[in-house]
Amino acid sequence: MNLVYQESTIDVSKIFRDRGETTIKTCEFEAEIGNQSQRQWAIGNQIPRTTLQYWLERKKNIDASAELISFFESPHGLAFLRRLITAAHFEFTKVGVASIHNVSNFLKACGLEPFVACSYPVQQRVSKKMDNEINKFGKSECDRLTPQMPSKSITLMEDETFHPEICLVAMEAVSNYIILEKYVSNRDGATWNVSVEEALYGLPVKVIQVAGDEGSGLVKHVKKGLNAHHSSDTFHVSQEIGKGTSGPLASEIRRSEKVLLTTEKLLEKIIRKKQAYDNQARRPRGRRPNFEQKINVAEQERKSAVDRLKQALENQEVARSERKKIGHVYHPYDPLTGKKQDAQTVESLLGACFSMINKATACLSKKCRKHIDKAHRVVSNFVSTIAFFYAMVDQHLENKDLTKTEREVLQDNLIPGFYLGLVAKKEKDKIRKKLIQEKSIELLSVTSQKDGPLAALSPPMVDDLIKIARECAHFFQRSSSNVEGRNAQLSLRHHGIHRLSERHLKAQTVIHNFHIKRDGNTTPAERFFEAKHENLFVHLLNNMDYPARPSKRLSVAV
Repeated sequence: MNLVYQESTIDVSKIFRDRGETTIKTCEFEAEIGNQSQRQWAIGNQIPRTTLQYWLERKKNIDASAELISFFESPHGLAFLRRLITAAHFEFTKVGVASIHNVSNFLKACGLEPFVACSYPVQQRVSKKMDNEINKFGKSECDRLTPQMPSKSITLMEDETFHPEICLVAMEAVSNYIILEKYVSNRDGATWNVSVEEALYGLPVKVIQVAGDEGSGLVKHVKKGLNAHHSSDTFHVSQEIGKGTSGPLASEIRRSEKVLLTTEKLLEKIIRKKQAYDNQARRPRGRRPNFEQKINVAEQERKSAVDRLKQALENQEVARSERKKIGHVYHPYDPLTGKKQDAQTVESLLGACFSMINKATACLSKKCRKHIDKAHRVVSNFVSTIAFFYAMVDQHLENKDLTKTEREVLQDNLIPGFYLGLVAKKEKDKIRKKLIQEKSIELLSVTSQKDGPLAALSPPMVDDLIKIARECAHFFQRSSSNVEGRNAQLSLRHHGIHRLSERHLKAQTVIHNFHIKRDGNTTPAERFFEAKHENLFVHLLNNMDYPARPSKRLSVAV
């Protein structure tokens, strides 16, 4: 509503909405009143006197100590409340997985009910407003950073998750930047094509490779839609082998143990009978039972059961170790020596692993063998990925103006060294991790050798070679673990709040890209766009509304 006062039109509704102006004006009145009357001061500041009286009466009736009222009803106190509520919503419900109820209870537990509306509906409106502001920030920063972004070839990691709605997720492999996170009606190749094309629109990037599972829709999208190389995920190969071997081989061990226990009990029973028969004071009538022959037969059965158990344990260990070895040998460079492993070498090593697995699982059913065969069929894709890696490295080096010495150092030292550094970060075995790190450091030491092949180059030229080596090392991507981890985070969030709206999902994408920091204390957006972006939390502080007051006037405490 509008009120005509002293020939000036004042938007009283805005005054009541804007808590910041209300608090500031109240403080100004209390500081400047002096010998003026309320009426004179209100006219001088173009505020209805009744409004001023309401502000003063409301402040007087707040149920809190005078010290708290003095602080929270000041501009500094109000700024603190605004920051506190913005931070609580951002860290609890946006970055974390808490609910709006948790924020409401947090504000009540802090004793802020006299100063802030803590009810769920009010805080729900704050949460919705924050989602909208986060999404505005993401769009404005993408629009600002895209034109200045350098052109690059990228590898995507793609997968889908279910909430139960189908959610397509695609992340850039090196920067961990989420390109796509969107709910769709299905996950066929055409849907993937449209979704990824929309997500990449305007970005100066070319997708050369996609790491993911063997889903028909995804593979079709990669090969026909993007015309890129499809790198099969090693996790799914290991998972299929585990499905076909872990349970069945463990069952075989339990059966063997049960048979062994039965034969041992039978042997002990026969021995006890023999001892009881021979220890009798008077021999019973009739022929003596041939206990020795029965003991011999039982001994043979027990020995057979022991051999069967040993074989079952050996088969389990072979399947387990060879399954683990697949991940160790599937590299373009040997992790322990740094030597080049071409496609033929990797194919031979992987073939040997599956040969041992097949031998250890020969006794299993056809159903179990199907899982192993399914995993074995992916070996050809592994070999193709190794060949793709070396083709991309050769092409990348051909486009650079390099001397023969520089090219050799890159191929023999720098690229293997940086690649082993990436492998060491993901290695879980501490001993193996240390060995890989040591080999990586040894290979990269060529850049600091005073009498080495790069000694004649200037530091900027050496830095250029290092940059080239890093780029080449990232061409090999054999896992979509980043996107799998993202799916797990979304699943956890969905489990907590039961449903992710498109608005909230989009806000989660922006938070991941522009707020979460990892490598080198940088965000995925900084690594992807190769430029600094504005601070997301500062944007929220500047654009979120002042906290709403409690709807009911609180009485003065007795």
